This record gives sequence, structure tokens and C-alpha cells, in this order.
Amino acid sequence: MRLKSALEDFETNTLGAVRGLLSKLSYVGRLRDGNGKYNHWGLARVYGDDGAQSAIRATHRALLFEVLKKPLAMLLKDIQVSCSKEQLTESEFLASPTLCPPTLASPAARAHLKSVLSALSALVESRNDANPQGASQPPQPAQEPRPPADI
Repeated sequence: MRLKSALEDFETNTLGAVRGLLSKLSYVGRLRDGNGKYNHWGLARVYGDDGAQSAIRATHRALLFEVLKKPLAMLLKDIQVSCSKEQLTESEFLASPTLCPPTLASPAARAHLKSVLSALSALVESRNDANPQGASQPPQPAQEPRPPADI
């Protein structure tokens, strides 16, 4: 007898190990093949292919709507966590095809996600333009000279 459903198992054990909301969306997107079928060997082995498909599809949908509800400022912070694990720059991460909606997402949800990712890309780009990596740091404030300790 199983103590968890496929959905609980997937969200707790698999996605629980993934840091960052956008990283979770990307991870689930990587599980989907070109035909819209999700591939997760362990989940399918324990719960059957239909149970695994249903659990991952429901999670993908929930993650999409969670992303769409978050303020851009929170998602901008999430990008740093998410892309560091992926070993990508923020711009590369946001351009990744794995940041995708579920196959059956509505056209409105697809357009909304596209606009959120576009806005995040523009924010990352403007932040990078404002803070170039090679820019010198502002000078440290001068410290007043101290008298010798033996005086």
C-alpha cells in the first residue's frame, strides 16, 4: 500500500530537491518530450505511466499559475537562485525552451508567460547594463590616520 499519491510523491521528493520556482518550471519542462508526454522513469515505475503523466501534468500547470501570480520583483530574485543551479547566465536561463507552459495551457496563459519572461529578460538586461561586470567599484571612504599606539 502506498502512503503518497503520485502527485504528492513528485512534488515532495522530486521537486522538493529543486531550488527556485523558475527552476522547478524548467525542470518539469525538461521532462516533456516533443509529443507532450512527460518522462520520469521512477514515478512511472511506481505509479504507472498514467499516474505519472497525470501527476506531472498537474504539477506543471500549478507551477505555471504560481509563476504567473508572482510579482516580477520576486521572480527577478528567483532567477538568481534558479540559474545558478543550472550553471547558466540569467539571460541564457530566461531564453531556455524548457521554461514553457504545459501543452494544454490556454492561449492567454501562454501569452502571459511569454510576456513575464520577456519583462524579466528586459529587467535583467537593464540591470546588467547599469552594473557592467568590468566596472570599477566605488572608492572606499578614506580612513583617518591613527596615532601610533605607543604615544
